[in-house]
Amino acid sequence: MQVIMIGPIMLKYSLIMAIIAASTGYLVILFRTRHLDTRLRKAVLDDLMVALLIGILIWRLSPFVFNAKAMMHSPKSLLYYTGGTSGILLAALAAVLIIAYKCVKQHKPWTVYANTGLTWLISAYGIWDLLRIFLDDGGYPAVGTAIVAAAVVVYQFRHRERIFSSYLLVCTVMWSAIGLFAVSLVDESVEALWLGLGGMQLILLFMAIMALIMKVILEKKESQCT
Repeated sequence: MQVIMIGPIMLKYSLIMAIIAASTGYLVILFRTRHLDTRLRKAVLDDLMVALLIGILIWRLSPFVFNAKAMMHSPKSLLYYTGGTSGILLAALAAVLIIAYKCVKQHKPWTVYANTGLTWLISAYGIWDLLRIFLDDGGYPAVGTAIVAAAVVVYQFRHRERIFSSYLLVCTVMWSAIGLFAVSLVDESVEALWLGLGGMQLILLFMAIMALIMKVILEKKESQCT
């Protein structure tokens, strides 16, 4: 991955790609939520943006958590290093907890936040892999991921009136997991962990199965109510 030097600061193309992906994803949810009540829409978009910014800050500072000794010895190294996968997971956890707290404390509709946030995540992920095709030799897996992301976003737009529905959330997770799992099968870089499947493949398979079970449960509840 190439880098751009601005004085002592090294900017990776991956960072620029992430900014483009996140910005494009935000534009997607702007359209995704335009039918909502103005006050609710503003609250959802503002809260998600705050959660993202705090998540980014935690990700950038996470080396102090996972490699505190090295950071204390050379604080300037923070300009060049990030928290990696562990930092991303910590940032994601913090963002989810922030949104969950707001929903519980202020009695906000969590399904709207979840559906909107998921749309942002999926669309940004699709744009990220689309950029990888041209800038980072993404190959067939990147093409497949971009197609899956586009299909899922279209699915959510077609059911935008169900943004308050947990059923839509479950279906989105299920189809996303199934699609990404299928794409991962053509990725030759995946290292087998169990039953010939890689770690991420096992996670996606688990998510798809759990979402399918939840989908069946919700459908049964809906049929009983009618």
